[in-house]
Amino acid sequence: MTEDATLSAFDDEEAATESGDGAGAETESGSDDASPGDRARVRSTYAWGTYTCNHCETAVDRVWRADGDLVCPDCKSW
Repeated sequence: MTEDATLSAFDDEEAATESGDGAGAETESGSDDASPGDRARVRSTYAWGTYTCNHCETAVDRVWRADGDLVCPDCKSW
């Protein structure tokens, strides 16, 4: 066996640290009272794959969000 540490060696240390001072413990403080429907819709700023630019209608493999539309790098105002 090598002198490298295994992942299981860290489990016991981490559990002892979290239970010892309580700093890692999560509490139910009610800070997340909003329901999922109350939150604003989250959107990506970048995507990759097969897309068509919403401004120039060019087929591209990378798009960015500009004014709510997914656009190619040439149509994105940097």
